[in-house]
Amino acid sequence: MRWLAAPVALVALAACGKGSADYTGVANWQFGTTTLADVTVGRCQPSDLNDGRKGTWCFGNQPFKVGTKISEVDLYFDGTVPTSKLIEIQLSVRGCIEDEVVQWMTQSFGPPVEERKERAYWKNSFLWAAALVPQRPGRCRVHLLPLTEEREIARIRQL
Repeated sequence: MRWLAAPVALVALAACGKGSADYTGVANWQFGTTTLADVTVGRCQPSDLNDGRKGTWCFGNQPFKVGTKISEVDLYFDGTVPTSKLIEIQLSVRGCIEDEVVQWMTQSFGPPVEERKERAYWKNSFLWAAALVPQRPGRCRVHLLPLTEEREIARIRQL
């Protein structure tokens, strides 16, 4: 894939300070502080999480740009009460340009800790992230999770 041979300038840009290893989320959604009560745009509904826990899925949230493309934002919480904590942010990038997604992730989180065909992974002291590029034709998916979500991280690595 084209992005696997990313230019050295991209890595240098990430190392110049803008790409912090300490980010805790994206936009208004931050692990450790965002709760279900903070969701004011979109719809939320109870959901069974992949590991069997009861949780909440929020969709139709305020989209934002990843590179030049709009991403849909889905949020997952560890329960159904207003104090339930954010445990996953999923970005679905429409009309995905793989290089742009990886560049945006690198600028936000630093260089990937691992790259494989059609995917790259990031990790810092707060979160783990995966960019599935493309997850399906014309659409890339980015998963961001706190490090405490070990089972879900393992499941996403197998996708």
